[in-house]
Amino acid sequence: MAMCCLAFAVRFLLFGLNSSTKMCTKDSNFPFLHHGVKLPGKDIVNVTAEGLVTCARTCLTSDMCKSFNFDTNIGQCELNYATLTPEGLNVTHLIAAADFVFTDITHWPQKLGACANHQCGFFNAYCQPLDANEYVCSQYVVPTSCAEIKECDPSSTDGEYWIRLPNFDLYKTRIYCHNMTTDNPLEYLTLPTPNHGVFPNVSNKHCQRETPLEGTCVGNSGETFYSKIRVVIQTMEILRNDSTYAFFTNRKADYATVTDCYSIHYNGVISSCGTRGTFTINLTDTGWVVSSNQRWQATTGWMAIVESVTFDDSGSVVHIKCGGFGGSCEPVGPMLLKPYPEGDVTESSAKEVTCFL
Repeated sequence: MAMCCLAFAVRFLLFGLNSSTKMCTKDSNFPFLHHGVKLPGKDIVNVTAEGLVTCARTCLTSDMCKSFNFDTNIGQCELNYATLTPEGLNVTHLIAAADFVFTDITHWPQKLGACANHQCGFFNAYCQPLDANEYVCSQYVVPTSCAEIKECDPSSTDGEYWIRLPNFDLYKTRIYCHNMTTDNPLEYLTLPTPNHGVFPNVSNKHCQRETPLEGTCVGNSGETFYSKIRVVIQTMEILRNDSTYAFFTNRKADYATVTDCYSIHYNGVISSCGTRGTFTINLTDTGWVVSSNQRWQATTGWMAIVESVTFDDSGSVVHIKCGGFGGSCEPVGPMLLKPYPEGDVTESSAKEVTCFL
């Protein structure tokens, strides 16, 4: 039966039989398949396929497709731009996924009729046969911004979407698209855990006793909460002064800015009672981390100092302590995010948009 099915697969790949012909697409007849797993975060196009062989045929029409994941239950065909290699990705990078199979495309018959020697080599292109001898090059549109999502689907509304980032090796990321009813939609990164800053309502000027805020600091204390942060999608720089998705109990504060009016720090030495201003960055489950090279510096106020900047092991969580009398600290230079080294977020709910040219 397996040989019969392989022969059927060859005929299907060559000639594209009627979609109702599915008797030999049973995945157990293809011994090179990995069952119940998928390669996460490497899919660049998701399409619906009539069956496993149809998915393979779709992959073979595109030079960018090196492997594919196929959901045998709903027919979801995920074309991957990467595959397993001795020097790179291996079977440990596959994750459990019910109803899925994974396969490298090199295991499949490579001849494709009119598309056997196609020249559709540009990025996200695929070969579309017209007959047994002629073909045209078409293109998958894989959105890399909220503007491209809207171009693909003009009915798109504000919400979470998957996009690919060419400047980050086609990294797949979940982005919140804002203002989709305008000509200039904006990209935001949703923070599952709100990022929180505190300017405390307490002073201890000479580290002798705590008192309420005094002098020009009176009335400036408060808390800051950011649930989304604006990013420049080409570089993943955080635009820290965008407070569209921020909440302040009192005064506005830029993202990752730390302020207090607690104590005086003479000659760049932290006072014995330290600082009380804090900000916690938490990028857990976003697929992004703060660069380990990111630094903070005292920028405004009197006798301000950075007491500590503490990164967790992944770089997803950063806790900053700073202050003066009063004084603030801010990130040095542009604040750039990096892809999380363990891989993308694949379990979060977001819409996938693909269109065809």
